[in-house]
Amino acid sequence: MSASFEKAERKYLDTHAEPEVALCGALDSAQRGYGHVLAIPAAGEADELERTLASLPDGPLGPVLTIVVVNATPDAPAWVQQSNAQTLETFGRRKDRAQRLTPRATLYAGEGGDVLVLDRATRGHQLPPGQGVGLARKIGVDLALALVLTGRVASPWIHVSDADVRFPEDYFHQVLEDRGGSSSALLYRFQHRPIGDARSYDAALQYEAALRYYVTGLRFAGSRYAFHSIGSTLVLRASAYAQVRGFPRRQAAEDFYLLNKIAKVGRVTPLTGMPLALSSRVSRRVPFGTGAAIARMLEDTEPRRYTYHPALFHHLRAWLDALEATLAGRASGAGVTRALKDQIADFADADPAVDASRLWAALKHTGALSSANDALAAPARSVRRRVDDTFDGFRTVKLLHALRDSGFADLPLRDALQGASFLPFAGEIHELPLETLRSRLEVIESQPRRIGNAKTLYGSEKPFLFKS
Repeated sequence: MSASFEKAERKYLDTHAEPEVALCGALDSAQRGYGHVLAIPAAGEADELERTLASLPDGPLGPVLTIVVVNATPDAPAWVQQSNAQTLETFGRRKDRAQRLTPRATLYAGEGGDVLVLDRATRGHQLPPGQGVGLARKIGVDLALALVLTGRVASPWIHVSDADVRFPEDYFHQVLEDRGGSSSALLYRFQHRPIGDARSYDAALQYEAALRYYVTGLRFAGSRYAFHSIGSTLVLRASAYAQVRGFPRRQAAEDFYLLNKIAKVGRVTPLTGMPLALSSRVSRRVPFGTGAAIARMLEDTEPRRYTYHPALFHHLRAWLDALEATLAGRASGAGVTRALKDQIADFADADPAVDASRLWAALKHTGALSSANDALAAPARSVRRRVDDTFDGFRTVKLLHALRDSGFADLPLRDALQGASFLPFAGEIHELPLETLRSRLEVIESQPRRIGNAKTLYGSEKPFLFKS
């Protein structure tokens, strides 16, 4: 670990980390080093957590330390409170393997590794209102960072997952693939597994297909932020995590916002090993995400997922291509706006799916245009980074939503897939079983990014981009 990175990590731990990092000193008394560390938040997970931990394989670098943050806010539903009490009681029965570090932290010894249970669920220890899973993840990962920095954990990677996941046998081995050291985060493959009734699994498969369609659309557009943001699939380089000041203390989307920041300090790299098996259960622990999406779909007689119109990704592509072309030309001052508008017109002319005036209005409405002007005015040595960082994953979503609201309404999932020019589906799309559809989309998603832009790909011909 370089001195500069170590300095950044120490600064983060001193000024931004949660108080639980002090447990690093208490863990010294355990007299055990670890090869890997995994942080899992658990809120109302008594039915799943034990099986999740049982599925965790051994690590190639040594024993695994799993940090489980059992958590709830004071206003959590009664069933969450009861489930958390059951979880703590289940661990409490393992007295012969327990080492009490503090009133709310207990280390449980195991053969392949240990489990450190942090109690942020009982009265007096609960999380503040409004700071749910984001703070729970931050508590676990902050402590993991401290353990990496002090040498108690050998791997520089911090694993992050959820209490209802099933891990593949190569879970820890997969991180050894990134030997170059340029990645700030790694993402495991994932697939939803059946749990509960068939309708829940059907809804989960639709949700997963929509996620894969979205990432493929971003790749088609040339976005640097074309990756999944699923908290249970993350592996974070310790130094990068410290650079971006950790997880936001949010009730939801903490994974999206963390990756949005961490992608600016290094690559976010998908792994290619065996997938994690994610739950397809209904859940309302957070206001949105997989469980909440499944719950909303199941409110209808026939669960049906809607998703972005394919035209949105063509507009995004035209914008990113125009931004790149303007950067290459390095217009300055008032000339930037004119250059951007001309480039958008050129790319829209090459792609009949793009409405230049509608795109221009959306860019102005979301503030993307003014931000692009500021970024392009940066000095030559930093303009590339400024442009890449300015139009990030968050601004991408804002632009897509503005375009959607301008008249490109969401479509039923299969209609969107059928109409997308960047997906090689023919008329069979409506007949494909959802599991087959999911698998095909994963293969397509993993293909190399497109090369060129609308001008070089289409030339003077304007293809009919939306298949009927």
